Amino acid sequence: MDRISWKSTFGLALAAMVCLMAAPASAGIVYNVTNNLGDQNGWSLAGTITVSAAGTYTDTSAITAWNITASQSGTNYLFANNAGTPSKSLQGTIVATSSQLLLITNGSFVLNSKNTAPRSYLIWSNAREFGFGPSTKYKAAILESPLWDTGAFSPVVGDAWVLGTTSAVPEIDPAGMGSVLALVTGALGLLERRRLKTA
Repeated sequence: MDRISWKSTFGLALAAMVCLMAAPASAGIVYNVTNNLGDQNGWSLAGTITVSAAGTYTDTSAITAWNITASQSGTNYLFANNAGTPSKSLQGTIVATSSQLLLITNGSFVLNSKNTAPRSYLIWSNAREFGFGPSTKYKAAILESPLWDTGAFSPVVGDAWVLGTTSAVPEIDPAGMGSVLALVTGALGLLERRRLKTA
């Protein structure tokens, strides 16, 4: 009887652990920034943008973090929220899904970072008209000197720009793992008490 109980307990604990490991963490959605080499003047872009939750946003309150590096021939420029005096701005609408971070048509999204140099920023703007002609722009600049500056950006979904996509690798929620350990420890303690009592 005790042997069956032990097997059942371990089976349940393992099932719970697998489910919790497969569940996404509650820390938000992390998107790998789009690296569109064709529009970046020979620069490569890598890093992440973190959004608090899936949804549609008309301000930057859901953007909780960013850490993006532009690289070319051994030169690296960092745009990050946790260094220097960063800022962010949005005109228009961003849509965060489980797989993509989208900038809807007629929107502009800017990430600033003064870690590398002041007046350094990344701009995605797919606004068609602002009263003075087309203002579609994809730009990165250091000290207001452009690394790249183009009126195009890919990939797109309809007319929306794909700012980033999620990784297929699931994250592990530390709080969930703590719950599993508490479950296993408690079950083993109860079984040990039962074994000692019957002995």
